[in-house]
Amino acid sequence: MKNASILIVDPKESENLKERLEKMPDFTVLRATNNVDIGFALAERHQPGIIIFNVDLPGNEGIAVAEVFALEFPNTSLILITNSDSKRVLRCALRIGAKEVITLPIEDEKLYRLLQRVIQTENERQELVTVEKKVKPEFKTLVVFSTKGGVGKTTIALNTAIAISKLTHKRTVLVDLNLMSGNVALMSGIPNKYSIKDVIDELANIDMETLDSYCTEHSSGLKILPAPANPDSAIFIGAEDIEKIHKTLAQTFNYIIFDCPNYFHDTVIPALETADEILVVSTLDLAAIQNLKQCMEMLTNLNLRRKVRIILNRVGYTGGLKVKDLENELGTSIFAVVPNFEKIAVNAVNMGIPIIESKNYSAGKYYEDLAVKLVASENHPRPLAGWKKIFAKGGGKS
Repeated sequence: MKNASILIVDPKESENLKERLEKMPDFTVLRATNNVDIGFALAERHQPGIIIFNVDLPGNEGIAVAEVFALEFPNTSLILITNSDSKRVLRCALRIGAKEVITLPIEDEKLYRLLQRVIQTENERQELVTVEKKVKPEFKTLVVFSTKGGVGKTTIALNTAIAISKLTHKRTVLVDLNLMSGNVALMSGIPNKYSIKDVIDELANIDMETLDSYCTEHSSGLKILPAPANPDSAIFIGAEDIEKIHKTLAQTFNYIIFDCPNYFHDTVIPALETADEILVVSTLDLAAIQNLKQCMEMLTNLNLRRKVRIILNRVGYTGGLKVKDLENELGTSIFAVVPNFEKIAVNAVNMGIPIIESKNYSAGKYYEDLAVKLVASENHPRPLAGWKKIFAKGGGKS
């Protein structure tokens, strides 16, 4: 930790710490945020040498969050800041292994000496002790796509996104890129208060916290950025806008899922190119298979074929071809199969309750299994029960 990297998580935005630390030698301020949830994701992505966290939150919330930081990032030096001289904070620091407690206000010279002491102590500890590093968390972008309408693409996208959020307890966002007629907000039952159009209007000055505030939180914990309520807004959204939105989201979300329209477009291509995996949805009727072949050909021409995972939906209805026959014809294996739950899916849309959130466990289980396959590459331990509840600040911009 020769030149220490620092992450500041300060809901109170105290003392202009970021500006003061940036003027000091030996430190690199990675980020500063007033959002604890975003702070946790930033810590996962950047693995800073020091986390400075303000524990002055209502009740015992600050202490509880500090404990989560300490447990989840054992190789990071945690420093607690507070405006109180409460012995409770000192006892907490001792219990969880925080390196220092800073009582505000603090002068620059004293702050610098304190941080230098933390760095020196940590460097000496690392020379004496080999600490096993945790597996770095996964950050992944998924695109759900099809060139055939009516195959259940949005149903797959919404339910899989909820399943990933529940499985991992990580920050997960679903972006409705069907800019002309997106239905994610309707199907998830969330209020369509803000949309991607509101983000575009402020894109020149957008930051992590502002973009996060325009995402509405579903009861499952999934964040959703809906499509515009007015289809005419789509003409004002371009490829560079989608690129910037993705870049900003990728800083603080472990999983980003794009629900794309059923056609290739300037706004779709950036999502496809940045995706780690492209989930191409089809059914087993002849028209859908013909579109699937054309879609695969286009993705091959774009040099994106290696990312494709084919998902067959509504398998088992009368008249459908066999999965094995399609695999032989395409020369590739099918990634996942979802049975025909058409009646359940229609009821889910009408009720605004995703299938995985309904009482139909057998149907929801298929989306849970799909989520497991998609996050299988992340060797993460079971997350602390309820940590997202600690961080929850309510959905959407207030």
